[in-house]
Amino acid sequence: MIWVAWRQHRKQALIEAGVIAAAALLLLLSGYQMLHVFKSSGLAKCFATAGADCGELRDSFTNHYNGYQFMIPLFLLAPVLFGMFFGAPLIAREIENGTHRLAWTQGVTRKRWISTHGLMVVGFAIAGSAALAVLVTWWSRPLVTASASGRFEPGIFDLRGIVPIAYTIFAVMLGLAIGALVKKTLPAIGLTLAGFAAVRVPITLFVRRYYMGAITKLGPYGRFKGPSLSGNGDWIVSQNTIDRAGNIAARGGGLNFDYLATRCPGITPPTPVPGSGTAFRQTGVDAVQSCVNRLGLRLSRTVQPAHRFWTFQWIEFGVFIALALV
Repeated sequence: MIWVAWRQHRKQALIEAGVIAAAALLLLLSGYQMLHVFKSSGLAKCFATAGADCGELRDSFTNHYNGYQFMIPLFLLAPVLFGMFFGAPLIAREIENGTHRLAWTQGVTRKRWISTHGLMVVGFAIAGSAALAVLVTWWSRPLVTASASGRFEPGIFDLRGIVPIAYTIFAVMLGLAIGALVKKTLPAIGLTLAGFAAVRVPITLFVRRYYMGAITKLGPYGRFKGPSLSGNGDWIVSQNTIDRAGNIAARGGGLNFDYLATRCPGITPPTPVPGSGTAFRQTGVDAVQSCVNRLGLRLSRTVQPAHRFWTFQWIEFGVFIALALV
């Protein structure tokens, strides 16, 4: 039975192997080049030095490799592609072509046929997603290190560690179930994509942040090089600028010049003149800094700390494995 299943699915396995090999070549070539620049530019040494100001080096590095951002959505699609092309057609195609009448009426029971074929395609999918997860985790390390949000950032979190494997298992099992229900290959593929998105998107955007209680961090403003709470890998759930009494002065962590103008003499709301830094040029940096100090403005960030990364990985892994088994 295993040999029969292999013969039926070997074309899928070979195509998968070819795609993974091409992705590996792309990631290895670009990854080694990116890692070389990360080290030779001095950024790696800067990050390893306690208290060092790496802002300019980090901005230069991230701007140079900003074009690689287009690769992230491609790898985010990998789990659902396994579900669409490995899981959804497995039963639907047999029923649609009528071959199930022969396959399920021989000496092999329907349950054994489905379990053998299902385990084989799930195994192919797990192997592919695990290989991609290892490659992407290594490839993205310089980008993640240079990023203010780090590996907790939505989109990056979903590509690294163990969660891609859980997403893949869920997607394949979802495809199997939908294929058995609708009995048509193309509708099953489309519904697998829709069903996967209907689960993944809400969990990423709305549920994940509540796996554990967030904590609040406070920090004063620097001299307009931005807030002093520099990126340390924490996942920023929300942030606001607050005054000494804890009242919100500006949502999103910026400066609200209308708010400042009502509380500090000499501060006027900037007129709408195009250009970065218009508000500071019109009012004066010293006057704004004096107002900020007088009001005791601070940055308040609600975060999931960076050290919870693996805890969140295991929680989300468990969530999707549980959904796959439903």
